[in-house]
Amino acid sequence: MRWTILAAAALALTTTTAQAQSLQHFTRADFERALVDAGATITTQDPKSERIDFEFEGGVIADALLLACEDNVAKTKCLGSSMLATFEPEGKTREEVMTAINTYNYKENFGRAYLDEDGTISVRMYIIADGGITRSNYSSQIGLWFSSVSDFFGYLYGEE
Repeated sequence: MRWTILAAAALALTTTTAQAQSLQHFTRADFERALVDAGATITTQDPKSERIDFEFEGGVIADALLLACEDNVAKTKCLGSSMLATFEPEGKTREEVMTAINTYNYKENFGRAYLDEDGTISVRMYIIADGGITRSNYSSQIGLWFSSVSDFFGYLYGEE
């Protein structure tokens, strides 16, 4: 019985410590820190802008938004982070673009690609804080998305 109580106390302490280190919701500062930790450069010109513009490896330009917020105007206690990179398919037919998108969606686990009504390729990722997420996991997921977006160019232009 004594060991059971000690084990339960140790588990409770470990769980409490892990929860204290995890994010229960996202702030703009959390998101920007995770982006930078993953290797991005923040390029937003207006700090009051809802969007966070950033650039990562290979000069890929993307933007980010906080979503599912308790207060959507003030962007407080947000549970979602969304990142979007868009590309104009230069020199590729619609069939080649769709093949690249399908290959990306089949092979990559961090994001989804689609072709919008204007013919622009979009690669998006959504990360949630529901139940908590560590800062390390947050930036790692973003870094994996960066890598998958870079892989998309290989699917589109044959540089796998």
